[in-house]
Amino acid sequence: MNRQGGFTLFELLLAISISSILILAVGDFASSSILGSNQDYNKTLVLTNAKEAVGIVARQIQAAKSVEAVNSLPDANAPGAPGNLFSWSGTPGNGATLILAVPSRNGSGDIIYVDGLHASLYTDEIIFYLNPSTRRLYRRRIANSSAPGNTALTTCPPSTASLGCPADADVVDDVANLVTMYLDRDNNTVSLPSGTEAINYTVTETRTINGHAYSGTYSSIATMRNK
Repeated sequence: MNRQGGFTLFELLLAISISSILILAVGDFASSSILGSNQDYNKTLVLTNAKEAVGIVARQIQAAKSVEAVNSLPDANAPGAPGNLFSWSGTPGNGATLILAVPSRNGSGDIIYVDGLHASLYTDEIIFYLNPSTRRLYRRRIANSSAPGNTALTTCPPSTASLGCPADADVVDDVANLVTMYLDRDNNTVSLPSGTEAINYTVTETRTINGHAYSGTYSSIATMRNK
């Protein structure tokens, strides 16, 4: 009689065991690769967010005429309102509020000058402030109502925003730290807005994704071009 071909039970069990080990090894390698890729992506995402936030601030600094110690235009939502409508403080340092005077513009985008000789101009105020409870960096605009033809609108806290007073812009979330430094023309640090030619702005963002904490820091120096 001819011997029938095939696998014995032992050979079959051995083959299944080896296949299982190989599948687990390949699966573990694939999982590690995917996890590593996701972590790299999340690190890049956090750093990119910090970079974009600094870029937004830098563009406003470049457009500014000056940096202010306090807001010179009244703000009904200033920290000390309603008693004090001029209570924003632009002291530099950690978590500092940044107050910029930027040229007012008409509907055509032209700068609005005070006189025909263009010796002086009207300015709105842009205020970058950090909400420590939500860790969000906001941008508020205080429009100059005295500037003829000014199309800008004053913005308000998101919780009280309306059609006539749109919400402050949310620049970036998950801010772990931000640092504002005033610099003179020689890049020396100054403590007061007077004499400031440029501003060094640094944002650190920290975000937890799937139980992992990711952090990114970006810094830039921008010079005011409308002084």
